[in-house]
Amino acid sequence: MKSLLILHVTAAVLAAIALWSMRHELTEKATSRFGWAAPPLLAVIVAVILLYVSPGKRWELWTVAILIGLALGLGAGVILKVDKDFERKLVRVHRAYDGVAAAGVLFLLALTRLITSDMMTRQSGKFGVLGAISVFLACYLVGRVITLRYYTAPRSVHLDMSRGHRPRTE
Repeated sequence: MKSLLILHVTAAVLAAIALWSMRHELTEKATSRFGWAAPPLLAVIVAVILLYVSPGKRWELWTVAILIGLALGLGAGVILKVDKDFERKLVRVHRAYDGVAAAGVLFLLALTRLITSDMMTRQSGKFGVLGAISVFLACYLVGRVITLRYYTAPRSVHLDMSRGHRPRTE
């Protein structure tokens, strides 16, 4: 029981870090490849933890959630408006709320699992829905970054930028 508490706390903390690291999408600041890859990587780790601690092992639901989340994420990455500094390998996306919302919901799911399982000692319905939603959101974030990195950013306009700053677009 103590190990589940540690896993739930770890998932909540990693989800909070993933949400915090998505701030560059709201502030429209340029960031590096690592800055774009960190939130989806953390989201995948959170989803794996939530799937592991899930009392209901519904593999078919999780597989569908992975496929749909990845497909929607790949599509969402295409419609992002992006500027890129090809020399410094920095990418800036115009204000986008979908990735931040996905990371926020993932944080709420991890927090919900922590509160209901460890603090309220409520029994799960054993349907695996919370795990499926978390893996859907993680795959959505991964799909967005894959498309952004390999499709949208290489086709964007060059703009001189520095890391952590908004470029002048005069």
